[in-house]
Amino acid sequence: MDLDLLVGALTAGSLYALVAMGFNILYRPTNVFNFAQGDLVMLGAMFGATFITLLGLPWFVGAALAMLAVAALALIEAKIAVAPVLNRSATGHGWVITTLAVSMIFANLVGLGWGPDPIAVRPPAPLSTDTFELLGANISSYQIAVMVITVVLVLGVEAFYGTRSGKAVLAVAEDRDAALLRGINPNRLSSWSFFLGGGVAALTGVLAAPVLYASTGLGPSLLLKGFAAAAVGGIGNNRGALLAGYIIGIVEAVAAALLSPGYQLAATFAVMLAILLIRPHGLFGRAEARAV
Repeated sequence: MDLDLLVGALTAGSLYALVAMGFNILYRPTNVFNFAQGDLVMLGAMFGATFITLLGLPWFVGAALAMLAVAALALIEAKIAVAPVLNRSATGHGWVITTLAVSMIFANLVGLGWGPDPIAVRPPAPLSTDTFELLGANISSYQIAVMVITVVLVLGVEAFYGTRSGKAVLAVAEDRDAALLRGINPNRLSSWSFFLGGGVAALTGVLAAPVLYASTGLGPSLLLKGFAAAAVGGIGNNRGALLAGYIIGIVEAVAAALLSPGYQLAATFAVMLAILLIRPHGLFGRAEARAV
């Protein structure tokens, strides 16, 4: 495989893994898939482009403001669209409709506010998107940074689940009612998870903007690939999401090189289906047994 293709595949795979991690952060304490997650990523890119490119703020200041803004919107989504559904029935699936409705609202508001034209966003100094040769591959310092940040974030979130607060999240994921009887507040943990998941989604959008541009089309593309990475890696498992993100990125690159860029999505989902037929719970997922 061409090393330049591999670099691009690993960069894209890192972004897919971050989207999948955002899904997992929200899913663990709520058992909810947030179908507005792609729009939160897109909002992160658009807010980042506004603060960094249009207003000229320092990159890290603009990124922090974008993360805070999107995290706040995700928290509002949790309060309005998810918490009422879970309070009525923790096992119901009304959140499918409510999160889809939020996704449509976000998409329409962004289209009205920013328009369809993509916005270029510069990477933070001293990083650059200009490539140089490293071990026979053309790579940029920004691509290296994206890969490193992704791995650090995944390991950091996994380490968090070993703490007292992280174990409380896992307890809620296992049995919401039993966790409540043990003095754990599921609603508070769910709200914090939406806030953090929104922040991760915004960071993903900000990181994607220098290589993919900030546009209204960014969300749907990353949503599909991120969901695929979450499913292939094993729902709730961030290390699995990281590996699956890289697998999907490589499959895309190979399909584009050997077939055509138009076959990228088909190849991605063909590999996804093949893996899930062999490992129905994903690469790192496991079957759950519940006493009735």
